[in-house]
Amino acid sequence: MTAMWFGLAAIALIGAGVLLYVDHIQRQRVGRVRQIWAKTQGFTYTPADPNLPSSWRRAALSKQDYLSAVDIVSGVRRGEQFFLFDLEDTATIIAVRREIGSDVDIDLRLKSTPPPKDSDLELLGAIGHRIMFATDLEIARRICDQRMVAFTEALPPKLQMLWSEGMWTLGSMPIATAGREWDGAIDAVAKLSGILHALPPASEPQGLNGQTHDPGRPRSRQAVADEAAAAQFDGPTVRVDKGAFGDDAPTVVHAAIRDQPMRDRPTEPRVVPPPRYPAPERARPQRPVPDRHSAPPNN
Repeated sequence: MTAMWFGLAAIALIGAGVLLYVDHIQRQRVGRVRQIWAKTQGFTYTPADPNLPSSWRRAALSKQDYLSAVDIVSGVRRGEQFFLFDLEDTATIIAVRREIGSDVDIDLRLKSTPPPKDSDLELLGAIGHRIMFATDLEIARRICDQRMVAFTEALPPKLQMLWSEGMWTLGSMPIATAGREWDGAIDAVAKLSGILHALPPASEPQGLNGQTHDPGRPRSRQAVADEAAAAQFDGPTVRVDKGAFGDDAPTVVHAAIRDQPMRDRPTEPRVVPPPRYPAPERARPQRPVPDRHSAPPNN
């Protein structure tokens, strides 16, 4: 009885080894085919990159950071930068970059596909044979027109999911695909990327620059005095180093070049020295005025 169990274990081990070998040979064959396809198209081929999948986080790439990207093809097709790679043995991913990203992400998938796991994606409704989810339903309705309906009806059947993340539009399809299907998938994702240009652009945070004041910090007396002095002049303000002019040089120097043409303006700022006030005049002694009613002095 024990010998039979050992025999079954050995057969299972041999079968697993055969399957791994067949998978390895299949992967090598797919890699060679994709490498040849990339070379004929003028694209770049990379065997593997473990960090590439972590660039995205939705749909087929949700919580797949532990998987590596293999058989990667990158390049520019019809003016659109793209990546095509296999997420190991899970799916084939196509990513197309847009010139201007958006804060609104959409997810377009087959009705037979489970809904997305992202909590910020809400159900918008059915479009053709697909179902759309979006992070902002009111804004996403702007692209739900006849053009989007015609696009969804013309999608390749193997392109199961399409979605957007910031500046990227992505799609996924099964591993067992060929070069002609790769061309069609890239074109479909690029077309959706063009439709998504109707979404509002992403808002960039505006930080504090060197010319603005942080409202959380108090203003120095010198800064307040400089701004008050600058408000009295229409010309540009030039700051100079006191060490070059002495301790009496002003902190803010106004160049009187506002009304001069550009070609006649001096290359160096004109320094206006601080005003010097004249010393007060001394009071002159007044001569006494004789009283006409008084008696003349005796000689």
